[in-house]
Amino acid sequence: MNEQLYQASLKALTSNGVPEDLAIKASRVVASDDASLPNFGRTPEDQEIAKQVVTYLNARWEEE
Repeated sequence: MNEQLYQASLKALTSNGVPEDLAIKASRVVASDDASLPNFGRTPEDQEIAKQVVTYLNARWEEE
């Protein structure tokens, strides 16, 4: 896991209103990505977490 990427992701997500528990999970996924693998090596559960973040952010931005 890339700690710097984890911290940067966590900060970006939480500063944009993503709930901390979801931001932590998503940041772990992003920080563990492996670009040499299909889907960055993400499991179906990892992909669902990323989808939840995108859905949350899209809904939040539509409100603004």
